Parts: sequence; C-alpha cells; structure tokens
Amino acid sequence: MKIAIVGFDREGRASYDYFSARGHSIAVFDQNPNVVLPKDVSSVLGDSYLQTLQNYDLVVRTPSLHPSQLLAAHVQNDKIWSGTNEFFKVCPTKNIIGVTGTKGKGTTSSLITKMLEKAGKTVWLGGNIGIPALDMLKNDIKPDDWVVLELSNFQLIDLQSSPHIAVCLLVVPSISSPSSVMRPFCQLSTELPSNKTTAPSGAFAPSVGLSRRTFGNSAISVLSPVYSFRHASLISARPGLLLSSLSAFRTQTSPSSSP
Repeated sequence: MKIAIVGFDREGRASYDYFSARGHSIAVFDQNPNVVLPKDVSSVLGDSYLQTLQNYDLVVRTPSLHPSQLLAAHVQNDKIWSGTNEFFKVCPTKNIIGVTGTKGKGTTSSLITKMLEKAGKTVWLGGNIGIPALDMLKNDIKPDDWVVLELSNFQLIDLQSSPHIAVCLLVVPSISSPSSVMRPFCQLSTELPSNKTTAPSGAFAPSVGLSRRTFGNSAISVLSPVYSFRHASLISARPGLLLSSLSAFRTQTSPSSSP
C-alpha cells in the first residue's frame, strides 16, 4: 500500500515507524523543508507539500493538521487516517480509557494510571502525553491490560472509534482554542461515546456548560478535580466499577491545601 505520512513530528515519526515496519511504501510530507528524515525515505517538503497527495492509498495526518486541509487538497475523505484511529483499530486490548478536555488531561490520565496500577493492573499510558499511541504497540500489550490515552481535540476531529471509558474534563474556550477548534469537544456526544461495539461509559465535569453539553445524558459519573489513592485497590477491571470508584472516593481539595 502507498501511504503518505503528512507531518513528520513526534506523531508522524511514530506513524512512519509503524507502517514502514509492515512493508508499506512510505512517503513523508512536511511543510518544513529542513525536517530531519530517515535515510532514503521519499519526501515532499516545503509550502506546497499538500499538492501531490491524491495518488496515495492512505493519507495519515499528524494531529495538528486539520482534515479540512487535506480535503481542500483534493484528498478523498475515505483515505484520510490518523495514528490514533490506527491504534484503536489494532490495539490488542479494548480496555481503553480516553481522557479529554481543555485542561487537566495529563494529570487525570496519570492519576487513573496510578490507581489502576495500585489495583494490580498492567497499564500503558500515552497518546497526547509522553508516548504516541502507535509507539505503545511496540510494547507487549495483552488483551487484559489497560490503556490510558490522553486525547486532544485535534486527535478527536476524525476519530472513528471510541474508548471503552471516555472522560471529559473542563471544556472552556481559550486563546489557543478558538470556537472552530473547540467544536470537536462539543461533538464528543456523537463521537467519543458512540462506539456501538463496546457500550462505553463516560465521566464529565458538570459545572461547566461546554463539558455538560459534550457528554449530556450519556455520562454516568462526575469527575472531581482530585481523587484519593488510598481506595485504589477497590478498583475493578470492570469499566463501570472504575467510574463508580472514581465518583465514590473523590476528595475535594480545599484552597488552603493546594500547592
């Protein structure tokens, strides 16, 4: 298969490693003419890098490149793909917890990971935090393992699968997230919790309008800013019990105890 990797940043390099290891013909496309590439890889670099993508079987975009830019470059919609989509497609475990929101994703993802590890689970943490999702597949992930993925709005734009548990934190506009960028968050009710094959659960921050609108009635629990580790051993591998544990054992942080 002829595959175009569009954007050779951290995610693009992970996509290159993954697809090239499977024998596909790879070409790298990047706006930066000075980007460092693997030896002997075919490439199109510079400002016109999106103009010759039509002849590829699959176009794997970096998260920061909006799919609309590829559509404007006459790439067929069914050929646009991402490393996040590929991870959901091939990951050996379906025990995936996706964490999104404007702020607090990394902290919450790390917290959930520690809680599951304390409960004796094997957990892999990555996504927008630390390790790109496709690089996580280099590990020996087992069907009973857990994966915690931090997901940015850019990664959610064209997500075709949903995690088994979806966590939505505060969703608020910011200078770096104008209304056009915020839209993927507000579409989560039909994207992130919609995978018909897994009957996923959700948790959201109820005090912020956009967070409530994002999950609406599909949420079954409320996510508090800070949770206690001491009850982590009670967390079950069953998704519903994980969320009920988060809800039941949350502890609010008072202003005087904040660092």
